[in-house]
Amino acid sequence: MLLNDPVFKFALREDLKDHPEFLPRRAEDLSTGYDVRSCQQDRKDIVLRAGQYFKIPLGFRCYCPEGWYYQLHPRSSSFAKKQMHCLIGVIDESFPLEVLAVGQYIPDVSSLGKDLIIKFGDAIGQIIPCQRIEMSVKNIGNDEFDELVKQRGANRTGGFGSSG
Repeated sequence: MLLNDPVFKFALREDLKDHPEFLPRRAEDLSTGYDVRSCQQDRKDIVLRAGQYFKIPLGFRCYCPEGWYYQLHPRSSSFAKKQMHCLIGVIDESFPLEVLAVGQYIPDVSSLGKDLIIKFGDAIGQIIPCQRIEMSVKNIGNDEFDELVKQRGANRTGGFGSSG
């Protein structure tokens, strides 16, 4: 840890205050993301049916240092093993509420009719700290935009998948 590392302060929900294992943590020293776990208040399994949208509580609120935020990403296993299609969340330093993992359960056709069970404490996401960067916004006309693109020398003329 460097002297200038930002300090993110996490408040666990009252029913979890004696369970520091629910604080975000890296699986290994070189991990970028800090794993987070499902923390349903009743501690019962969450049963997801094919196509169902979900909001899974993570059991914490976070006070971000000034100029910082974090992103909530799915773990690769959430998609590959559980077919959970999760949104990427951008949690600003002004957000004061408990964080939720949100998405939709879309199983592979071979798994249709099979429910997905999310147990209390299952690792389902990861957070990544990010420094907020300011940007200036300038309105320009389309002719000026086209000229800037031409000056750059870009060859791309198509949209999605056009580069190969």
